[in-house]
Amino acid sequence: MKKGIETRERLIATTGRLLQSQGYAATGINEILDASGTPRGSFYFHFPGGKEELARAALEASATERRAIIERAANSSKDLGKALSAVCEALAQILVESDFQLGCPLATTALETAAQVDAIQSVIAEHYYSWIKLIEGRIQQTEMPPAERAALATLVLSAVEGALLLSRSFRDPKPLKQVAASLAKAIPKTRD
Repeated sequence: MKKGIETRERLIATTGRLLQSQGYAATGINEILDASGTPRGSFYFHFPGGKEELARAALEASATERRAIIERAANSSKDLGKALSAVCEALAQILVESDFQLGCPLATTALETAAQVDAIQSVIAEHYYSWIKLIEGRIQQTEMPPAERAALATLVLSAVEGALLLSRSFRDPKPLKQVAASLAKAIPKTRD
């Protein structure tokens, strides 16, 4: 891999972790440069739009990576309840392994900037919407009427996001496990 590409990817990965753990406002350029070992000139070469441009790229990468984790877990079982449990277990594992520093890659930034920075809000909304569509696609395999699928998909994502927040706040994966168990009971059975 060329050095310039490595530098760009290192900036994106470092910023993604910092945004995920502490949010947009608390993540400064100097901290990103120090944590990534990148010279200031390289930062502006790759991201002439500054912190906002880098944050967009980092959110894109983090959200895409998280979607892949969610998809793998969601596709681990034909039974949607079991698949949701697998998703919550995967998310709980990330939390525990990061000492509860890495929750949702979008949530921390969404809470503080979604209403203020349109370019970042659009990335966050796009990825949340794609996660809802992923869940809705799995719900299509159940006997639930089509008109109710989108609402249930939104409920599922909201419950999991809330459980992630609580698990991170309590430093305990129990809320994720409780939500997984509750959702598994509430989800219609998968068609044979």
